[in-house]
Amino acid sequence: MSLLKNLSLSFVIICGVLQLGCQAYAQESEEKITASSDVEATMKSMSLTYRQAMLASETNMMLGTVTKLQQLVASVQLVEFDAKRQSILQQGLAEVQLQLDLVHASLINGDISTAKQQLQKVDALKKHYHKKRSPSLWQLLFGND
Repeated sequence: MSLLKNLSLSFVIICGVLQLGCQAYAQESEEKITASSDVEATMKSMSLTYRQAMLASETNMMLGTVTKLQQLVASVQLVEFDAKRQSILQQGLAEVQLQLDLVHASLINGDISTAKQQLQKVDALKKHYHKKRSPSLWQLLFGND
């Protein structure tokens, strides 16, 4: 009889874990994303969420933070920037979103170590595109990347 109870308890736990993953997907697809009204504040929130994801020790915890990060990026993607920067900023945001999709897929497969390696590439993209967003005097004069 105790074997049956253990199996039953295991089943309940597995269902709970699956439900958490499904809730993250449901939130992502049902939540209406609107354009960020304060891009700077959203970027700060993205930075905090990124750090939380990197510190996560459980797949479901990291999945929730990555989903939130995807939503924050999507809200900035809806912003109309000035014409000079619109193209490069949207390109950078699209690359970040693609990388986050890879992180999300790794987490769905239960591979948190690969997900963290992939998430580090998001930080590299951020640094790369922030340089393009605000080029230094030397970059403006000599055009070096």
